[in-house]
Amino acid sequence: MQQTLHSAIDALFNFPQLQLVFICFMMLVFAVAVWRMQRRINEDIRRREEGDRQLLNALQRITRLEDQLANSPTTATFERTLDHAELKNRLQAPVTSGNAPNKYRHVSALAEQGMTEQQIAEVLNISVAEASQLISLSRIACSE
Repeated sequence: MQQTLHSAIDALFNFPQLQLVFICFMMLVFAVAVWRMQRRINEDIRRREEGDRQLLNALQRITRLEDQLANSPTTATFERTLDHAELKNRLQAPVTSGNAPNKYRHVSALAEQGMTEQQIAEVLNISVAEASQLISLSRIACSE
């Protein structure tokens, strides 16, 4: 039985037309595979283009909203109010002696030692008017 099966197969492949049919069948299978791959590629391209379009539309909407927000009177008012509040906080914050330059911290000590405004101005390399004002401020600070 095995011998007859082998001889039948050999007989089939000895016919030139059968080889041609087999080659045509293989080419048809290959063509169908290529066609299916091309369809998948085209579908992927279409989906990607649709996604790109949606992203572009979203970006344009975001840009329009940002422009509207930046140009809205509410934003401008809020920014001015915030700037005003920050400035007010800075002006109302108490000044600590740690923030003053060293030469200003020494004014009080020099005045207590009996130095005149002129002498303090020369020692600290500042104007006489500035020395006078700093002495007045240090007296006010000491009295509080």
